Amino acid sequence: MPMASERVQKILAKAGISSRRKAEDLIQEGLVTINGKIAQLGDQAEWGKDAIKVKGKLLHQTEAPVYLAFHKPKGVISMIAPDPDGRTTLVDFLTKIKSRIFPVGRLDFNSEGLLLLTNDGAFAEKLQKQDDVLRVYTVKIKGHLDQEMMTRLKRPLRTQGRLLKPYSVRMSQKLQNKTQMEVVIQGGGAIDIKSFFELKGFLVERIVRTAIGHIILKDLKPGQFKHLKASQAYALVDQPELGMRRLEHEEAKAPPARRLTRPELLPQPLITTARPKPKSRGPIARNPIPPTSRRSQPYQR
Repeated sequence: MPMASERVQKILAKAGISSRRKAEDLIQEGLVTINGKIAQLGDQAEWGKDAIKVKGKLLHQTEAPVYLAFHKPKGVISMIAPDPDGRTTLVDFLTKIKSRIFPVGRLDFNSEGLLLLTNDGAFAEKLQKQDDVLRVYTVKIKGHLDQEMMTRLKRPLRTQGRLLKPYSVRMSQKLQNKTQMEVVIQGGGAIDIKSFFELKGFLVERIVRTAIGHIILKDLKPGQFKHLKASQAYALVDQPELGMRRLEHEEAKAPPARRLTRPELLPQPLITTARPKPKSRGPIARNPIPPTSRRSQPYQR
């Protein structure tokens, strides 16, 4: 427990109540008190000495930090609370977790894949602000792509008030009438991959986040989770290069036509073996030797 005074939003984050930004919202809404007085942004307190309450409940001893990697299924809302409309949320899959955890970032209702959850508000805030963590998505779109379409996908696009530029884009699989893409985004904050594709004129069928930095979805089935060590979680912010090394390692094993070093490479147009039509040489000159004379001439080798 901290023995020195700290800003109350930092204490709430350490207690696992929420991220520091959400804690500031709670303070501004007048839901946090220190020794019976409504807290203000910037107020400091000493945990264990001052009585800090959130929504009338006394803040107790710090919970042990929890870090989870969860495979969010499609059709699940990324929040730890029951939905007023009865839709499925994360809480329906995490009944065995007694700590007050919350998701780090989010995945859209129809998106699926890797989602991190924790009760460590300081860690969540650091990860959300990190600009060099790689997030890998598998995106299935309708139709096949040509060179111009691949070039279009690699261009930056402003969406939701931010400039989104893929770290890399490649075609991972060409299906009968669909294409499976792998898109790598570098940076933190909310990323709307579906809007990115749709604004560029593509129809998205499925989005799966397969990795955040060096942490991968691997064998986790939808609805399953696994515990991460604190060192694994904090390596995301302290050693973001681990994610890049993992990507490079997988790249080295990929077939040349699927490597990120040439993300624009697609199956090339069929090269025909037919002989080109010869260019016209103009009118054929009249032979001055009459046919009878040609036949009378001796054969020459």
